[in-house]
Amino acid sequence: MKIVVFGCQQIGVDVLNYLSSRDEIEVSQVITYELPLDKTYGYESVLDFCREKNIEVIMPKSVTRDVVQQLVDISPDMILSIYYRKILPQSVIDIPKLGCINIHPSELPNYRGPVPTAWAIENGETQFGITIHYVDENIDTGDILVQEVHKIGEDETGYELYTRAMELGYQLFRKNFDDIKDGKITPVPQVGAGSYFGKKRGKYNINWKKSVEDVRNLIRVHAKPFNPAETTLFNRYVLINKAIEYHADSIPLQGGGKIVEILDDGFVVSCADGHLLIQDYEIVPTLTDQEKEIYLKEGNSFG
Repeated sequence: MKIVVFGCQQIGVDVLNYLSSRDEIEVSQVITYELPLDKTYGYESVLDFCREKNIEVIMPKSVTRDVVQQLVDISPDMILSIYYRKILPQSVIDIPKLGCINIHPSELPNYRGPVPTAWAIENGETQFGITIHYVDENIDTGDILVQEVHKIGEDETGYELYTRAMELGYQLFRKNFDDIKDGKITPVPQVGAGSYFGKKRGKYNINWKKSVEDVRNLIRVHAKPFNPAETTLFNRYVLINKAIEYHADSIPLQGGGKIVEILDDGFVVSCADGHLLIQDYEIVPTLTDQEKEIYLKEGNSFG
């Protein structure tokens, strides 16, 4: 059985490693690209794996006519899309007789798009899904082959959930691959309009006039090793990695962003409907001890 993989990141390596261990599977070609921070995040490289295993691999900037012709010449039985964020044209989807199959980290039809786990946290969801589905002409709208639902940890960060979703996606693929390739699973059309969320771009500025939950979720999504959510304090940037709800009935609400209490393990900031204890943060440029007494003082407000 010949398979072509459009794959990236750790889950791409894990799926390729599994396929390579199967004697009856030939990975005929891999199409990949690498994101600059993947190795910083601890993800193995698909490119490095393929070179080590002598698997043919290419890194085109887009799926050109030449790439499509290569796939036609290979005539794979199946094409897998594994965290490959570029849209596959219909000319590719039509090639394999067993279809083009994608692993998507959401409970489709909800949270279509490139970074559903981030949006799920930011929107305050308590669960997310892993879906294996056929690829069609639209984004994440193809018939569903198999789906699982998992809880989101109360304090789970964007990085933690994204990484866990890759492992869960790989395990779901491995568990169901034989039934998928043997046609033992009946695909089910997606029901309902669903939802789509696009890329998250630029800086992630905190709006302290929002609720405690909204602010805390934004901080969770972007905490290190991602790019932390930020705010300003006078002429300094404050990058925040962790905040927990702080119940202080004795402290009245004083407007979004005001520092209302200084504690040994952080400082308390007022939001629209409550308070957050900021526990893990970085001030840029760094403050001297004398400056900290001036900046981190009750009554001062973040921008």
